[in-house]
Amino acid sequence: LLREHPEIMATARENGQSPEARERNWFDFVNRLSNAVLSSAANRLLNHLSGGNVFNVFGTLGSAGGLYFLLAPYFVAFVQFTKDRSVNRSILEHFGEGAKTAEKEVRVAHFTDTFYDVNGVAQTLQQQVAAALKNDKHLTVITCHDDQHAADAGVKNFKPVGVYEIPEYPEQKVYYPPFLEMLNYCYETGVTHIQAATPGPIGLAALAIANILKLPINGTYHTAFPQYAQYLTGDAMIEELTWRYMLWYYDHMDLIYVSSKSSADELTAKGIRPEKIRMIPRGIDTEAFHPSRRNGLMKQRYGITAPVKILYVGRISKEKNLPLLAEAFRRLSETTPDAHLVMVGDGPYQEKMRACMEGYPCTFTGYLKDEALAEAYASGDIFVFPSTTDTFGNVVLEAQASGLPVIVTDEGGPCENMVAGVTGMVVPGDAAAPLFDAMRELVQDGAMRSRMAAAARAYMEERSFENAFVRQWKIYEEMAAPAAYPAAKAG
Repeated sequence: LLREHPEIMATARENGQSPEARERNWFDFVNRLSNAVLSSAANRLLNHLSGGNVFNVFGTLGSAGGLYFLLAPYFVAFVQFTKDRSVNRSILEHFGEGAKTAEKEVRVAHFTDTFYDVNGVAQTLQQQVAAALKNDKHLTVITCHDDQHAADAGVKNFKPVGVYEIPEYPEQKVYYPPFLEMLNYCYETGVTHIQAATPGPIGLAALAIANILKLPINGTYHTAFPQYAQYLTGDAMIEELTWRYMLWYYDHMDLIYVSSKSSADELTAKGIRPEKIRMIPRGIDTEAFHPSRRNGLMKQRYGITAPVKILYVGRISKEKNLPLLAEAFRRLSETTPDAHLVMVGDGPYQEKMRACMEGYPCTFTGYLKDEALAEAYASGDIFVFPSTTDTFGNVVLEAQASGLPVIVTDEGGPCENMVAGVTGMVVPGDAAAPLFDAMRELVQDGAMRSRMAAAARAYMEERSFENAFVRQWKIYEEMAAPAAYPAAKAG
């Protein structure tokens, strides 16, 4: 690093520099060096894990120890400065009322690795940023992405120090965050609360920052990673290892947000204390997703003339239980020619699904967003979501808001975000026959379809996103007392 950047040593030897300039130069050097070590160690670690070489993981601990030794002076400094800041706050509160109000203002840093992706979690976070700006709340989404993005209000995107591509998902990448830069940013901007939306590398950075700055940290249980791991690898040991890591990670949270009772029950059964878990119902933009968006899109753009369009929206991947959907729909099309399956989204299973649906009335639209997505929802007739691994299923809310009856499985969170027998149907997630029966009944019974469509829209009119955001923000405000004195948090 010194050979590549000789100006670092030159500025270090230069006389007459201010202490602040020397500090900035040294910080830049240590940041570059730690990023290089972190990227190299993380690549080796993930290569060992993806190859099943569990015992080789221990060899990377030396790199991690070296990285910790390199950064230890900064860890000590930030801990000490945080304690000083706590004392200063106490003094200001004692002598100045104006300072008291300003210092207790809630400032949330929400760490995520999926802000710029096309999925329910990313869309929820984007809506949270918009709601925070509208309601004058200090929320900053902290993410890490290698593509160039405009500097949006409420978003801080750090350039990753390294990228790891998952072999099974070439388009899905793991980004290594610049830890020291994130730590300094949270300290300088006066963050009072940390929210972690991921247990990945960015979530680990959030956990470390919270411990160093003595800040309360909450986690969101968005995705059933252990079930995904088992589904993709077929290896029960990998699932168990993933569970052990997840439980270790979420056990360090002050609070854990879940969006369904099934997720709460699952975490409790695995050993997470129930008093840590908070149910946070999600909302959606009920104006953007509305039956009035129906405009004949299916016929005009895709040439679909079938009387009944069955819609799926989401990632086209095996863990969404799409082989089951393909089997059930092939059987349906052989007995009920009025139906046409529309797959909205993209993913690693798309080519295989195209092949097994060849010759059947099935259209793949690719990713749709904004107006096109809202029009696609409203132009459908039935929504089907066969996944058994989703902790929530945001698309199920969007479909109901668009006036579509939904068919979901009895596993995971989606079945908690509809009314069985009123806004749609719930079927077992382990067999194609019940899914086939439900689709056939809704295709053939137009009166039932219309009745459920109207009930679905009425049900969703009470689930506006802004109301859900305000309810969640109140939890941060209730935690403001410990946040006002970060040193009080146990180290």
